Amino acid sequence: MTLSPPTSPVTSPAPERPPAPDAALPPELPLRGPRPRRALGTRRQRVAAAAVIAGALVFLLGRGLSDAMDYYLTVKQAIAQRAQLGASDFRIQGTVLPGLRQVGTALHFSIGSGRMDVNVVSTGSPPQLFHVGMPVVLDGHWQGPIFSSSQIMVQHGSTYVEAHPAKTKSAARPS
Repeated sequence: MTLSPPTSPVTSPAPERPPAPDAALPPELPLRGPRPRRALGTRRQRVAAAAVIAGALVFLLGRGLSDAMDYYLTVKQAIAQRAQLGASDFRIQGTVLPGLRQVGTALHFSIGSGRMDVNVVSTGSPPQLFHVGMPVVLDGHWQGPIFSSSQIMVQHGSTYVEAHPAKTKSAARPS
């Protein structure tokens, strides 16, 4: 039997141990928690911002209510305010008086309320329900003594009357 010379055991280099968690950070950077939240401005800035927002809301609310209350002027109001209204657009309400006539693409008629009436020239197409005796609201402006209308809106009541009541009753009966 042959013996081989004794060999020294082969040893591998020792594995490096991971550094401790505190040792991984440089000593000049200490651990900190989340950054504190900055304030949204000084108290004076917050009060000023709230005042601006409140003022804007009051302005918009007031403007909306004044527009809603002055949806249209009556014939009497429009005639009384003709000088102040000038050529600015507004709405006028009245009842269509007899004497409708078409002149080219314009419709000439008068509206009245009580004992006052206004001559109207309308360039907008009238709605299907438009006829003499119908209450209307016109959108337009003064051109001298004549109201120039660009839109006619009819006012109608809340009651519905069938045009052909006999037809609807016979159609509803089963055969």
